[in-house]
Amino acid sequence: METQSRIVALTSRRNRQFGLTARQLNLVIEVLFITLIATGLLSWILSLNLAWIATTVHSIAGFALFATVPLKVRGPVRTGFRRRRTSRWLSAIFGVMVLAVLVIGVLHANAIWWGYGYWTGMWTHLLVGFSSIPLFLWHVASRPAKSARPKRVDVDRRSLLTTSALLAAGAGAWGTQELAQKVVGAEAGNRAGTGSHEIASFDPDNMPRMIWINDKRPKIDFATWDLRIEGRSVALDDLTAMSTPLAAWLDCTDGWRSQQNWDVVPLADLLSGASARSIMVTSATGYRRLFSRSDADGVYLCVGYDGKPLHGGHGAPVRIVAPNRRGPWWIKWVTEVELSDRPVWMQLPLPGPTLT
Repeated sequence: METQSRIVALTSRRNRQFGLTARQLNLVIEVLFITLIATGLLSWILSLNLAWIATTVHSIAGFALFATVPLKVRGPVRTGFRRRRTSRWLSAIFGVMVLAVLVIGVLHANAIWWGYGYWTGMWTHLLVGFSSIPLFLWHVASRPAKSARPKRVDVDRRSLLTTSALLAAGAGAWGTQELAQKVVGAEAGNRAGTGSHEIASFDPDNMPRMIWINDKRPKIDFATWDLRIEGRSVALDDLTAMSTPLAAWLDCTDGWRSQQNWDVVPLADLLSGASARSIMVTSATGYRRLFSRSDADGVYLCVGYDGKPLHGGHGAPVRIVAPNRRGPWWIKWVTEVELSDRPVWMQLPLPGPTLT
């Protein structure tokens, strides 16, 4: 016990050189980790013209977390390994996973690494990040003593100043990265506020063909495809004849975006004037989303691009085009559009099991 107390005291003095005790440093890291998860999710949920706010905070928090790595290794990590608990290896795995998430995020942001096939850099970043959450919860819950857990007294003037310095370092690193990309004319300099890189704009044949989470591309037969709008069957030929071109960005949560001339028909031109709270759009896969009834003029059924039919991987024969929304709202293989009395908030913020 005396040896352990001596180690804790030594670590506290060491970290105090940077203005933080080991306990305060852990608290800062935990807050930054939670911020990264929250802002990452928000960047998916928010509209394209607001998502940049979440993405910017996400980037600054990531660089700030990078800045804590030397402090963490020099203090709590060294102390933890001296205790020789078997669980220290789980903590090490968690630390390596978080560091991998940060590195992959920087590689993606700077267009250095795109991943391999389906496992793009952004998808790998997301997968490793979300996979680390159980280890994060375990790491917090398994603190060896009450004295190691955050306390109200940890929020003092010195810790706030040091935390502010870490955030300033994160903001400075992010700003330097963005400025450098613009100055040297790097490809990453054209990255969208959501963090997505442009791919195959006005070249639909080369646009990626991604599917949300566990959806599976259905068998497609244009001749027998049954599209129903408010219960009535609508012929694809009639829909094509009504369509007009619309240039819009598809911004995928997988880290890419592409602009195409979509051949579309506004939902407002297809729906009756009946009042309703929302519009429910359903895919042949069973995947569905609710749109506000007031959005009928700005959400479209799409049958092609540049006068050509959609590719099967892009949602043929008919999909949703939802400008200013992220990829999960661009529903593919649409089979049904109906009015609903269910409010839009009665669905998960991100797609998942349908609430009934």
